[in-house]
Amino acid sequence: MTQGQESKGPVATGPGNEGQGLDLARIRRLVDELQATVASAPGDAPGVQDLKDEIVTLRAVLDSPKEKSGWIAEGLHDIRTQLQKTGKSVQGEALREGVFIAEIGRILGL
Repeated sequence: MTQGQESKGPVATGPGNEGQGLDLARIRRLVDELQATVASAPGDAPGVQDLKDEIVTLRAVLDSPKEKSGWIAEGLHDIRTQLQKTGKSVQGEALREGVFIAEIGRILGL
């Protein structure tokens, strides 16, 4: 799916998550906001570059021509984990990790 295209609706996240889906438009908005926020984080803070890399990876999966719901869910989990690690080192500077962690949790149904 290329940027600007609408989501085809919720995407099933695989076995064990039947009936739950991922709202791709919501995830794209979250990734856009997170990427803008992380861009202003101190580059030398531990974990910031890893977080940036996870965001780039998830964006590539979202932009692929074939939707990979399992990969999207995994990418969100990875970003959530990295936010938890990075947020501790940046502590309230540029990252609002709690807001993003909560939103990712809502998207994944956690």
